[in-house]
Amino acid sequence: MELVVVLVVLGGLWAALLLPSFLDSRHDAPLTSTKSFDRRLAKLASMRSDSADPTQLKRQRLVARRRRVMVGLIGAAAVTLVAAIFVGSIPLLLLSLAFDGMFVAYLAALHSAEHRPQVAPLPDTPEPVSYGELRLVSEDDYPRAANR
Repeated sequence: MELVVVLVVLGGLWAALLLPSFLDSRHDAPLTSTKSFDRRLAKLASMRSDSADPTQLKRQRLVARRRRVMVGLIGAAAVTLVAAIFVGSIPLLLLSLAFDGMFVAYLAALHSAEHRPQVAPLPDTPEPVSYGELRLVSEDDYPRAANR
């Protein structure tokens, strides 16, 4: 019995020693030039500014952010509910109900934001006053009479 425990401990130590170096060596191995070229080309294509409409990109980011918030609230509610049931804790159950309430409030806010009437700007809105622009002036910009 003691021999088995010693062998398992030694095997674990060897695994802890050898596995990180094995995984690092595979991670640092060079890829073929075709794969590297394809990856770089795809990255450049995704970074093109004219590839997508800016309003569409903004909408996609907004939807992704909303999805992350919703998944986070649902996940927090589920985890605290499972923990409350597993532990039998009333405070965790109340925390789960609080996350449920935050999720419902978030859904209500999204619903009201989507069904809000669009307000058009007033036609007689004055333009902001501009006071001119600042620019650097060198000696060559002055008339010769001013330099005397």
